[in-house]
Amino acid sequence: MIEINYDDRQVLDALHDLSRRMHDMTAVMRDIAGVMADATERAFEDEADPATGLAWHPLMASTVTMRGGDAHPILQRSGQLAGSIVTAYGADFAQIGSNKVYAAMHQFGGTTAPNSMIPGKAIPARPFLGLGDDDKDEILDIVRGYLAEALD
Repeated sequence: MIEINYDDRQVLDALHDLSRRMHDMTAVMRDIAGVMADATERAFEDEADPATGLAWHPLMASTVTMRGGDAHPILQRSGQLAGSIVTAYGADFAQIGSNKVYAAMHQFGGTTAPNSMIPGKAIPARPFLGLGDDDKDEILDIVRGYLAEALD
């Protein structure tokens, strides 16, 4: 399981304020999980880090050759990684992740295991989980909208 904690003071302060005004924040967290899912979908479509917008490192020439000359899509040859992305939410949390054992390697980068097909191969990070500035703004708008409703 991959876990990335998003710790933004402005978002957290707004959520705490909202929490004081609302007993059950499940609806808010559902909408936030939706923003997280949208950011991840865009990452796979754009082949770019959802937090920074930077393009993923291209596939190595040997990998492209092994794929019969196909350099794209990156991280989606079988569709299993993108298809494994799930969100969850509740009264006090929103999360997104994958149950694929290789998800962390693609998110953070690393080196293949000694018993792998190509031992010791460096795998560059190709982050597919994360939130960019527009996502943060959307989350703040969601929180503010629910807060305004709670104050009415």
